[in-house]
Amino acid sequence: MRLLNALRADIRFQFKQGFYLVYLLLTLVYMVVLARLPREWESVAVPLTVFSDPSMVGFFFIGAIVMLEKVQGVLQYVTVTPLRSIEYLLAKVISLTLVALTAGVLITLATYQDSLNWAVLLVGITLTSSFFVAAANCTTMNQYFIKMIPYMLLIVLPCFSVVGFPYSWVFNIFPSVAGLHLVLGAYNGIPVLKALSFVVYLVAANILLLFYVEKVFDRMVTKGE
Repeated sequence: MRLLNALRADIRFQFKQGFYLVYLLLTLVYMVVLARLPREWESVAVPLTVFSDPSMVGFFFIGAIVMLEKVQGVLQYVTVTPLRSIEYLLAKVISLTLVALTAGVLITLATYQDSLNWAVLLVGITLTSSFFVAAANCTTMNQYFIKMIPYMLLIVLPCFSVVGFPYSWVFNIFPSVAGLHLVLGAYNGIPVLKALSFVVYLVAANILLLFYVEKVFDRMVTKGE
């Protein structure tokens, strides 16, 4: 019940702050641009767009929202409520994952004309968008965005391994690469066992990351450090 209440509160907060409006406008821009591309580019352009923006919404937005709430003093009130840290963080993950899923589906329906594996696509977006950067040890929004750069590079650069070069399979240990394989596979086909291995790996990585961020959040925010 606490998680559902936190989820509803997050959706209202994000709506009031204009996050949904911004994301709607970005989604419309992607639709217009992709619709003008040659059809033979769809199998690459659409999945890359879905992965790079909706699938990575958590990377940019969840950390920024936590930082914004910290700056506004919202976290001071959260710490004295019965809401647990993991419930607070899960509400952020779930609310913005729903945004990522909606955007990914809308972009695909509007711009992709061939058949695809919807189950793999939805799972790929969900497991990728849930990754985010903990903003707990930042004191300002500018500091957050500066500290975000190396994390972003660590996530994005390994994804170039999908083009194929010797020993490129090694880069599958990066969750972002595993997520990109799933999203690309949804549009272009992927063996069942390979897809399952990526799903299992991403689920495990998400769980480990969630508990790690919970500890960071407790130490750096709720305990006032």
